[in-house]
Amino acid sequence: MVATTKIRQDYLEKLAQLIKIPSVSAKKTGLKEASELIGSFFKELKADQVIIDDQYEFPLVLAQFKATKDNAKTLLIYNHYDVQPAEPFDLWHSDPWILTERDNKFFGRGIDDDKGNLLARLTALAEYLKENNHSLPVNIDFVVEGSEETASRGLANYLKKHAQFLKNDLVIWESGGYNNKGQQEIGGGTKGIVTFDLKAKTAGRDLHSSFAPVIDSAAWQLVAAINSLRNSDGTIAIKGVYDTVRKPSEREQELVNQYSTIDEHLLVDSFQLTAPLLNSQTKTELLKALYFSPALNIEGIQSGYQEDGVKTVLPAEATAKLEIRLVPDQDPHDIFQKVVDHLKNNHFDNVQAEYTLGETPYRSDLSAPEIQRVIKTDKQIYGNDISLLPTTPGTGPMAYFYNNFKSPIAAIGIGYSDSADHAPDENVRIKDYFDHVDFTKELIKSYE
Repeated sequence: MVATTKIRQDYLEKLAQLIKIPSVSAKKTGLKEASELIGSFFKELKADQVIIDDQYEFPLVLAQFKATKDNAKTLLIYNHYDVQPAEPFDLWHSDPWILTERDNKFFGRGIDDDKGNLLARLTALAEYLKENNHSLPVNIDFVVEGSEETASRGLANYLKKHAQFLKNDLVIWESGGYNNKGQQEIGGGTKGIVTFDLKAKTAGRDLHSSFAPVIDSAAWQLVAAINSLRNSDGTIAIKGVYDTVRKPSEREQELVNQYSTIDEHLLVDSFQLTAPLLNSQTKTELLKALYFSPALNIEGIQSGYQEDGVKTVLPAEATAKLEIRLVPDQDPHDIFQKVVDHLKNNHFDNVQAEYTLGETPYRSDLSAPEIQRVIKTDKQIYGNDISLLPTTPGTGPMAYFYNNFKSPIAAIGIGYSDSADHAPDENVRIKDYFDHVDFTKELIKSYE
C-alpha cells in the first residue's frame, strides 16, 4: 500500500489489523478485541496513561499524552471503533474486513466511519513524536468509544466518570471530509434523536379478514396513530414538540445558506426521487428544515402476513419503529413523553409507545478562537476554499462532550461525498487519508 514514510506504512498495517476485527456494536461483536488493540497502539506510543473502561458494556478507550511545556492547552480527539454491519456482502467488490487498495482508494468497513480517521490521527502523532524527541506542545487526550453506531450507549456516563481526566480546550470530532463541491468541510454540530417503537394490539389472535367490516385491525389502528403524528407538509403534529426549538442565529443561517451544497435538484437527481419534496418552496426553506428543524421518520412497519401468496388475515398485532431528529434545545425524553401524551389524548388506547434510544443535539456557529485555529490549519492543508457548517442533518454525541467540558467542537476528516459510509464498498481516497495526517500534524504544531 502507498505510504511515504516507514511510520505511515506501519500504521497502515495497524489500520488493516483494526479493520479485520468486525467490531459491530449492533451485534456486540469484536468490541473487546478492538478496544484492546487500540489500547496497545497507545501504549506503543508511550502514552502517559491508557485506560480501557468496560463498566458500561461497550468498552471505552482513553489515552493521555502530556505536553512538555507548562500551562499547555489540551486537545481532545474523539473517535469510535465500532462499525455498521457489512451486509449485504455480495454487493462488496472486496472483503469488507480486509483493508484493500484499488483505484487510488482504500476500501473496508470502517475505513471512513471511523477507524481510518483514528489511525490517520495516530499516524500524525507518531510522526510528530519521532520528529520532536517525544516532546509535545499541547496535551492530547483520546476518547475512543464502541457504541457510536448504536446511539453511544454508556458514553454520557463514561464522560461524567472521567470528566476531570478529560478537561480540554478543543475537541476534534470523529470524522468529516469533502463535500460534493470538493470543499473540505468543518462541521460544528449534530442533530439529536429519539427513537421509539409503537405497538398496536387489538385481539388475542389474528382473525379471518371477513370480520373487517365490524372489527378494526391492529394494522389500521397503527396506521391511523402514525398518520396523526405528522401534518401533510411534513411538520410534526404532536403538541408541544416545537415549543423549545432554538431558532438559528443569523450567522448560523448564513453559514448554511453559503456553504451547504444541498438543493432540490441535487436531492431529486442523487436519489432518483419520485415523491415530492417537503419544505421545498425555496432553497432557504429547504435548508432551514433540513438543518434547523425537527423531523419525524418511520423506520419500518410490520404486521400480518408477509410471505408469498395471499393469506386473508385480520392482524391482531402491528409494530413500527420511528424516530424524531431533534435540534437544540429539545430533550429526547421530553419529546418521547409528548408522543405518549399525543397517543393518549387522541384515544389511541390500543397503541403503546416504547422508548429505545436518544441523543441530545448540539450546534455551534464556529466562531470560537480555538475553532479559528482549526480553520487556519485547514486552509494550510486544503486551501482557502473550505466549507463551514454549524450543524449537520445527521446525529452524533457532540452534546455529551459540550455538556461536560463546554469546549468548542470541530468535525473534520478523511471522507468525501462518495465514501459510502454504512454501505457496501465503503472507501476513502488515499490522498485524503494522508492529507488528514498532515492536517493533524500541523494542528499539533500550531501550539508550539
